[in-house]
Amino acid sequence: MAKVLLLYVDAGYGHRKVAEAVYQELISRRQNNLELEIFDALKKTNQLFENSYPKMYYQMVVYASWLWSIFFALTNSAFIYPLIAPIRSLWNRLQSTNLRNYIRNGNYDVIVFTHFFPAEVCATEKKKGNIKSTLITIVTDVIPHRVWINSGTDHYWVMSNESAQVLKNCGVGEKQIHVKGIPVSANFTKPVDRAAVRRRLDLSDRLLTILFTSGSFGIGPTEETLHSFSELKEHIQVIVVCGQNKVLFKTLNEKKFPFPVRIFGFVDNMYELMSAADLLIAKPGGATTCESLIKDLPMIITSPIPGQETENANWLSEHKAAFRIDKPSEIKEIVKQIVQNQNLLDSYRSAIKNITKPKATKDLADFILESLTK
Repeated sequence: MAKVLLLYVDAGYGHRKVAEAVYQELISRRQNNLELEIFDALKKTNQLFENSYPKMYYQMVVYASWLWSIFFALTNSAFIYPLIAPIRSLWNRLQSTNLRNYIRNGNYDVIVFTHFFPAEVCATEKKKGNIKSTLITIVTDVIPHRVWINSGTDHYWVMSNESAQVLKNCGVGEKQIHVKGIPVSANFTKPVDRAAVRRRLDLSDRLLTILFTSGSFGIGPTEETLHSFSELKEHIQVIVVCGQNKVLFKTLNEKKFPFPVRIFGFVDNMYELMSAADLLIAKPGGATTCESLIKDLPMIITSPIPGQETENANWLSEHKAAFRIDKPSEIKEIVKQIVQNQNLLDSYRSAIKNITKPKATKDLADFILESLTK
């Protein structure tokens, strides 16, 4: 019986979504000789670390993004990171006693990571000879930060040639790098009846449909931007996903807008909402970026988290696959341009087709299963 473990960390929803996409794809293969397991790696750390890790990340990116930006840059420095890496490894070791014991006792053939914390812990265990598992790290952002790179890792699954070049520059062997894309749920690759979804949402087939989402935390200039659309009321309709931001959800439901607006909290049918939309306004998280690319859905990038999401935004804009803005007030002007010239979206869709990798999830599942036969 072959054993495969998938580990993620619930700091932002993207890491979990990617892991679950691979897990579901492997389940769909119906391999009787395959035992699958998936969980949040923080569940097997001490309780203080488990509770504080996602909260600290949330507090920094929402309330002190400037501090996160500095931290991100320092830890990604070729001069500073080598000094930090041993401290990071020791810290992770102190927090991960239960996780390390669980991994050792599990005798897994393959372990897949969608977050750098368990990736580092297990890579260190492999270097010490405590485990023999094949270790596969899925880098869930376009441009890898140095914390993703851990000696002992066998394979890196990345989005683009730019991703691969960063890894090579940091000493990762070319044969270890697989430029196959970030896995997403199979739902995003299946055909969806766009008109049926719009009818279910009581939306028109004639209006420009904008999907506004700010990621699982629900942060961003949502309310202000919606009010700025008033002069375009004859031409647009909007779907808003507030994520976990209950205050925003309540606030928007108490407002009246001069154009159709459908408001949701946390959703599990984003693939349907993206199918219904012509334009996405969103933060460029790794999972959201790849989901929108697979749906041929142009994005207006808003409120990127400094560091990883800024890099994603740069990559999208360099490939002319997304609209990049400097301040929220510019969103209205872009929407206005699209209303006046629908062909503008077509040019962005063409660019998207050049960089999207819709087979990422299937390719990774194939790779995992093939590695079990070697």
